Amino acid sequence: MGKNRYVFWGLVITTLISALDANIMQTASPTIVKQLGGMEFFAWIFVVYMLASTVTVPLYGKLSDMYGRKKLLMIAVAIFTIGSILCGIANSMVMLIIYRGIQGLGAGGMIPLSMIIVGDLFTIEKRGKIQAVFSSIWAISSIVGPVLGSFFVETLTWRWIFFINIPIGIVTVLCLIPYKENTLFKKSHIDYKGFFLFGISITLLLLATNMSNAFLYVILGTIGLIVFVLVERKEAHPFLPVSLFQNKGILRTNLFMLFYCLSFFGTSNFIPLFLQEGKQMSIYKSGLILLSIAIGWMFGSTPAGKWIIRFGYKILFIIGSFITTISGLGLYLFINDISYVGLFLILTVQGVSFGLLFAVGTIASQEFAESHIKGMSTSLQIFLRNIGTSIGVTIMGLLINHAVNINIGMKNVFLYALCLSFVTIVLSFLIPAKTGELSES
Repeated sequence: MGKNRYVFWGLVITTLISALDANIMQTASPTIVKQLGGMEFFAWIFVVYMLASTVTVPLYGKLSDMYGRKKLLMIAVAIFTIGSILCGIANSMVMLIIYRGIQGLGAGGMIPLSMIIVGDLFTIEKRGKIQAVFSSIWAISSIVGPVLGSFFVETLTWRWIFFINIPIGIVTVLCLIPYKENTLFKKSHIDYKGFFLFGISITLLLLATNMSNAFLYVILGTIGLIVFVLVERKEAHPFLPVSLFQNKGILRTNLFMLFYCLSFFGTSNFIPLFLQEGKQMSIYKSGLILLSIAIGWMFGSTPAGKWIIRFGYKILFIIGSFITTISGLGLYLFINDISYVGLFLILTVQGVSFGLLFAVGTIASQEFAESHIKGMSTSLQIFLRNIGTSIGVTIMGLLINHAVNINIGMKNVFLYALCLSFVTIVLSFLIPAKTGELSES
């Protein structure tokens, strides 16, 4: 267990640098654009990172089932760190965008592989507590990240937001060295043709969320996915194993998590903006509201493992869905009149459901899967969460931008999320109660 402690801290640091990178960039990017020029490329600092880190998630899962988690995670951290060094020395916007892509290629493996290692190392009871720690890191980083970004920009230089990843990356790799994997990994054929088709199709669909001629990208991405399915049906060793979709537990859990991330999960991105513009609150106070979700998340995810053993998956998905919908209804009805404390409390309640469902969803993706596809199953769910959140946030952004003011826009966002949350309630009743109740069809 002593060695596992070092591995655990390695995974914590991995999560920390992923979370900080996402949040520091929000503060520092305007200064970077001023110094390097190329305002027309501003959005691509984020877009290229999102594309690279999202599309590669299933590939990391597949490779981890073949070659082991430790090796892959060390490679992912190394790629991320090299990308960070290159970003730090970039002297033009185009070079920075290319290097952000390299950083994203590493980031794509860091979170899913950490989750897979947690699934390999720890019991179901402990996994909920560990995921609570990881989730708290993300929540705290959303507040600390922008402050840290401001500090580097004003005191040192924006390049330090990337250089800070170098010592952190080295410590992460050192913490992972003692980890000895007990699982037997089976080398098999990698369907690169399938990965290429899948990657291109998903990239086009994600680009649709950031481009003006979105409809064209949606059509091309959809055609790409159809071609991918047709090609994969004839493939002996498909990129996405057929057993993932024949397994009712994995299929229904993943479908649930996709719709869940399309609904209320993305709303927290806009609440600080709403408080700043609609309620004229300070940046600090509006950012602090996100602590409510972090607090709730810890209460929801910490006991999740024990609750799974006691109550099963189905009942927890149903309860989590109802908590989300009821708290979401409160947000929709009272968002424009509610006090700061009232909003904090409702978001804390919603945070409980986020924590519960993300923990139970991750554990379900591992426990419903056979050992040789556990990595692929875990990474597929994380991939679908990313896709759901990206599309959901884009739709919410459009609703806010096309509203008369931020108050009406926010109400529209909650109405959209509320409608989708009823879909998640229906889906929650279809999830198997126990791992043993699975029937392969």
